[in-house]
Amino acid sequence: MGDIVFDRAPRFNELSEWLHQLADEYSDLVELEALGRSHEGREIWIATVTNRATGPHHEKPAVWLDGNIHASETTATVALLHLLHTLCGGFGTDERITRALDTRTFYVVPRLNPDGAELALGEVPFIVRSNTRAWPHEEQLDGLVPGDIDHDGRQLQMRVADPNGAWKAYAPDPRLIVARDPDEDGAGPYYRLFGEGRVHGYDGVTVTTAPVRAGIDANRNFPYRWKRYPGHAPWGAGDYPTSEPEIRAVVQGIVDRKNVGAYFAYHTFSGVHLRPYGDRADDHFPTNDLWTYQELGRRATEITGYPSISTWHDFRYHPKGAITGVSTDWAYEHLGLYAWVTEFWNVLTAAGLTDADPLEWYRTHPLDEELQLLAWVDDNVPGGYVDWYPYDHPELGPVELGGWNAALVFRNPPPHLLEAEVAPHSELAVFQALCSPLLRLRDTVVEPAGDGAWRVRVVVENSGWLPTNISEKAIEQQAVLPTIARLTLPEGADLVSGTDRVDLGQLTGRALKHHAVRQFGNSDDTTDRAVAEWVIGAASGTTVDVEVRHDRAGVVRTSITLDAP
Repeated sequence: MGDIVFDRAPRFNELSEWLHQLADEYSDLVELEALGRSHEGREIWIATVTNRATGPHHEKPAVWLDGNIHASETTATVALLHLLHTLCGGFGTDERITRALDTRTFYVVPRLNPDGAELALGEVPFIVRSNTRAWPHEEQLDGLVPGDIDHDGRQLQMRVADPNGAWKAYAPDPRLIVARDPDEDGAGPYYRLFGEGRVHGYDGVTVTTAPVRAGIDANRNFPYRWKRYPGHAPWGAGDYPTSEPEIRAVVQGIVDRKNVGAYFAYHTFSGVHLRPYGDRADDHFPTNDLWTYQELGRRATEITGYPSISTWHDFRYHPKGAITGVSTDWAYEHLGLYAWVTEFWNVLTAAGLTDADPLEWYRTHPLDEELQLLAWVDDNVPGGYVDWYPYDHPELGPVELGGWNAALVFRNPPPHLLEAEVAPHSELAVFQALCSPLLRLRDTVVEPAGDGAWRVRVVVENSGWLPTNISEKAIEQQAVLPTIARLTLPEGADLVSGTDRVDLGQLTGRALKHHAVRQFGNSDDTTDRAVAEWVIGAASGTTVDVEVRHDRAGVVRTSITLDAP
């Protein structure tokens, strides 16, 4: 499969080359096109993956996966490249992958935000939250602007000696910076900590963090309870829902592909799977949807090792904050898709701090846990913690650079651990695809009805785990159409009874059937099946065509010869 590797994230040109190589080598499986263009005009590539010999992509149930909406979260791109590699390499040899590609479709967007990622992956990296559009201010306002000021390819920490500083060196290991004791007022030395960067408009005394120039968090720009400034973060949500071309492309892309039933948005970091909602509690779910989410989450944890948790109950950045305008909340609430954020990589877990909360730990934690983390980084991540070294800062004068290399330790896995971290998630994507509903022809019956007429019955069933509607939310929002059977008659044949279009409703699946222990004699009703019936006047030997279609469950076609058995 060409030059694709999984120990680093490619820059845009290399990513484009890899994707075109894959599409050329596996032209029977992969179709590559531009979903849209970024703020700076780069293609937002989408790979459509299915076995075209068994039908077109839009006639099969589908999973949508995208990633790298946040500029520096480049593990997401590597994970989606790994999925493409796994699907193509496993087709024809791996039973589950072959079955998935024969019957389902994968829509894969490896890099939703190519402009921001290009900055993050530059030789002199510059980190923005999402895309590069200047908002809400065109100019850079005064204050500390983070950046790689010594052009060594790292964006580290910066410490400045200050008798009123809140930090000091940890005596047993002076590399480590720890907080002063509340009652401490000694000789020091004490330090003030900043992110590495320049101070615009410095007055010689005060340093404040500059307002973010590229100030949009694109994962607040989706049309779900959009607010201009949601939550407690410094980033905003743009001018209006889908104001950003990257988000407009993904929203339109999903809405246009009515066969999508599941959605994954790949991010970093924390090592968790997050389900909706970001702004309200679980009691807002239809009960069966919550139970289904919990079951899918349990399986996701089994496959990947990542806990599956609620954003609202378990993953809020601020206890009084709520997150709105998020992709997964939009996909579930508006379209009724089971949607997940995957937050790759948790260095705390890797370091053996298995009970550490992935958010709260960064606010407060015992010193011994930080020492444990530092020891693991020393052994496993060369350059992950950098000894302090002097630097003549253009505004602040003598400072020291060093400390935690966040990009290498926290934000993404170190290169030698990257492939192992993302690999299980390719299996999860295949599992989710195989859970989707799938129409199947169960039976056709032709009987003489007298006077040159024939009674025709076509029985279809949903052979998938999920119902054809996917979720109760989809029905509540009228986001999904019913299963429709259509009869096509040749010239000379007449429809005696019935209509050529038959509404078969929604078909249940096998979801939430966990065990055979039953209460009160409950039985498995055949709500996964439907029957379309017609009486047709035609000569013996006439052939009629029937198509049964559901946007999210595929298409069944059959030709029926009118003849006595």
